[in-house]
Amino acid sequence: MGTDSDMRREVAEAFASGLYHLATVDGVDEREVEVIRAFLDEVGHTDFFGELDSRPFDPFEAAAALETSFMQRLFLKSAIVLVRADGTISKEEMEALRGIATTFGQGPALDELLAETAGERIE
Repeated sequence: MGTDSDMRREVAEAFASGLYHLATVDGVDEREVEVIRAFLDEVGHTDFFGELDSRPFDPFEAAAALETSFMQRLFLKSAIVLVRADGTISKEEMEALRGIATTFGQGPALDELLAETAGERIE
């Protein structure tokens, strides 16, 4: 069940499209799908989940939609949770994650975020 959220649809779409893009770079795992579903449920925008496989992801558009460095870092932290959902971060996922972080102007922050989340359990 979704909760009340102040997240605009445009922001939720940027998050979900980016997360789905990351899930596809080394083959979509059901645990990654569950992370995306849980996110969309939490922000109350589950209606476009079925369209994610046909939505192209553009990191420049996502950066614009996310607007602030806080939201961009929040996306990156969510992306780290996603890529760790299957137990490992593949080379392809790391390359894609670094590319997105660089596009966001958050390249140096990525290693910090990876270290911050290293001990967090993924369920």
